[in-house]
Amino acid sequence: MGVTKHPPESPLPVDLVLEGPGFALAVQWKAVGDAANVGSAVRQLKEAERAWRRRGRRAGATVPIVAVPFMGETGRRLCAEAGVSWVDLSGNAWIDAPGRQIRFIGHKNRFSSAGRPADVFAPRSSRLARALLMEPQRLFTQAELTAASGVDKGRVSRLVRRLEGMDLLVREGRAFRLKDAALALEAWREAYDFEEHDVRRGHVSVRDPQELIDTIGRSAAAAGLSWALTGLAAAWRLTHFAMFRLVTVYVRERPPDEWLSEMSFREEPRGANLWVVRPVDDGVFEGAAVADGFPCVHPMQVYLDLKSHPERAAEAAGQLRTRLLPSKTS
Repeated sequence: MGVTKHPPESPLPVDLVLEGPGFALAVQWKAVGDAANVGSAVRQLKEAERAWRRRGRRAGATVPIVAVPFMGETGRRLCAEAGVSWVDLSGNAWIDAPGRQIRFIGHKNRFSSAGRPADVFAPRSSRLARALLMEPQRLFTQAELTAASGVDKGRVSRLVRRLEGMDLLVREGRAFRLKDAALALEAWREAYDFEEHDVRRGHVSVRDPQELIDTIGRSAAAAGLSWALTGLAAAWRLTHFAMFRLVTVYVRERPPDEWLSEMSFREEPRGANLWVVRPVDDGVFEGAAVADGFPCVHPMQVYLDLKSHPERAAEAAGQLRTRLLPSKTS
């Protein structure tokens, strides 16, 4: 098998081409295997694939492959959904070539490094991503982004540059829009950490989750608390998919002990049926609305939170993504 790197005469605008008998491997390399980079590589390969077809290259004769140091769960899913093969330098691979399949899964990340994810998705900074995702087709000036997000203009300027560097934002004149809303949401979800919120896990003796939600509604109204469902309870209200036991509720104010006592809430993480969450940033309430009779945070926030929930959370997240959120990267 021959190797060509950036061949000037080749119709394959990718990083590396491995020519074999009857087919070629077109490899797009990224130095980081996070969702933003993997999604960008997939997009570049898809653009290259269209170029191949315009130049008469037979469909199936070229196998697109994303290569990274380590391919995480989100990156694997993005590749699978796009029909793109992948390989990493940690010893894992999922390659479908004509007459050949390669499967190596389970090797640990040899390139892990300490530190936080990109700060564009830190609690306060993520207000910018939230504003963009609320109106994914809209062009925003930096002044409009500042107003829509509530983030100061200096930080907006820095975040815009970083989002551009992550290939998540497109500049059109003096305005910006998301390049791929679905990918931006996946990049945020990958960096999102539900445990940054103040979460109190406990149990309330009720017959079923609906009785618990009714109890929360009555007691919160009496206590003057602003609240909204998230997680499995909100996903059920929004899609009526996947029955649940655990109810998760955001409250704007730190929940007073008297309110919890009134519901006979017992702090007990194991076997909890109620998570009461004081968010690290009130941006979680942006876009909240009544769904099926009860206040729920925006489907985007529910999707983020389901990442850290038990039961059928993964299935519920998939339903939300398919029905109510951008579900296909370009």
